[in-house]
Amino acid sequence: MNNKIRAISKYLLNIKNIINSNIYMIIGCYGILAIIVLCLAIKWVLHIELDPIFTPGLPPAWQNNGDINHILGTDSLGHDIFNYLLISYKTTLVLTVRATFYVVTIGAIVNYLLFLMPLLRVFVVIVFRLIIAIPPLLSTIVVAIVWSNSIHSILITIGICYLPRFVHNVHNQIMQEWQKTYIIAHRLDGLSTQKILIFYILPNIFPAYLTELVGLFSNIILALTILTFLGFGNNLVTPDIGMRMYQTFSLIKINYWPFLSSGLVIILSIFFIHMLNFGVHMILTKQVEN
Repeated sequence: MNNKIRAISKYLLNIKNIINSNIYMIIGCYGILAIIVLCLAIKWVLHIELDPIFTPGLPPAWQNNGDINHILGTDSLGHDIFNYLLISYKTTLVLTVRATFYVVTIGAIVNYLLFLMPLLRVFVVIVFRLIIAIPPLLSTIVVAIVWSNSIHSILITIGICYLPRFVHNVHNQIMQEWQKTYIIAHRLDGLSTQKILIFYILPNIFPAYLTELVGLFSNIILALTILTFLGFGNNLVTPDIGMRMYQTFSLIKINYWPFLSSGLVIILSIFFIHMLNFGVHMILTKQVEN
C-alpha cells in the first residue's frame, strides 16, 4: 500500500514539475484548469440559472446606480449579464469540444485508411481540396436554406469544412516522416507498416499534430461564434457566446461590457490553448536536444 502511495505521489510530483517547467506551461495549464473548474462550478457550486429576473437595464457595479450584486449589470430583460456570460461561455466550450472531438476522431480514421490504402489517396485528396475551397459561411447558408438552421446542422457544417484541412495537414506530416532515412531502414528490416506508424511516425509528428489540434480548436470556436452571431443555429435552449453577442449588440452605446466581455472570454480561451501548445513544444525540444 505504501509503495502505491509513493508511486502516485511521485507521478503527481512529475506532473507538477512538467507544468512548472516553463512560463508557457504555467499560463496554459493553470488557465485551462481554471476554465474547467469554472464550467463545473457554474452548475454544481454557483448554481447559476437564467430564470431569476432582476431590475432591467442596470449599469455595471462600478458606475452610478450600479448594483454590487450584478457586476456587469443587467440586460433589457432583467437577466444578470455576468451569469448569462458564464452560461453562454460554457455552452460554447461544450459545443466546440464536441465538434473538435468528432473531427479528430473521423480524421484519425481517414488518415489511417489513407496511409494503408495508397489507391484511395489521390481521389480523397482531390475531394478534400474541393471542400477546402468552399468558405464555411457559404456552406452554412446553403445548409440553413436546404436542410435546417439548427445548431446540430451548423456543427456538422463546421466539422465538414475543417475536417479536410485537418486530415490534409496531418497526412502531409505523416508522409514526410515516411520518406525519412530511418523509416526506410525500418522498412528494409521488415518491420510492419502498422508498427512503423504507431511506434515511430506518430511520436515524431506529435508536436506538429498538437499544433494542428490547437489550430482546429481555435478555428471551430471562432467559426461557431461568428455563425451564431450572424443568426445561424438559433434553436439553442441556452445561448452560446455568439448568440449572446448578437443579443447585446444593440446595447453597446448604453453598456458595452456585455459585448466586450463575450469577445474577451473567447480570446482568453484561445490564448490559454496556444500557451499550452508553446509550453509542450519547449519541453519536447529540450528532450530532443538532450
